Amino acid sequence: MSPELAQALPPGAWLWLAALAAVAFAAAALGGWLWGARCASRARLAARADRNGRALLELADEIELYLWQQRASGESALARQHWPRTCRRVALAHLECINQLMLERPIRD
Repeated sequence: MSPELAQALPPGAWLWLAALAAVAFAAAALGGWLWGARCASRARLAARADRNGRALLELADEIELYLWQQRASGESALARQHWPRTCRRVALAHLECINQLMLERPIRD
């Protein structure tokens, strides 16, 4: 730094400039931490929602197996045949929504 500039500043100015720089650095660090936490939270929520959608698909498979066992034993399972289709439809809509949200995120960022 030039000696003229150093003499032009009042004696306490360096302290104020250092404090201002520290506040700016702290604000930038806090903003980065909040942004990272938001992204991590969003990814965690998407992973949980993906697990829920897959669990619905597994439930539909279990219902179909149960209905098949009922039909094999001679019982009528006609009234309950819509449940596996409903579970699959809901699961696919759920997973499609998650995919759209995950694809939309990079566009907004």
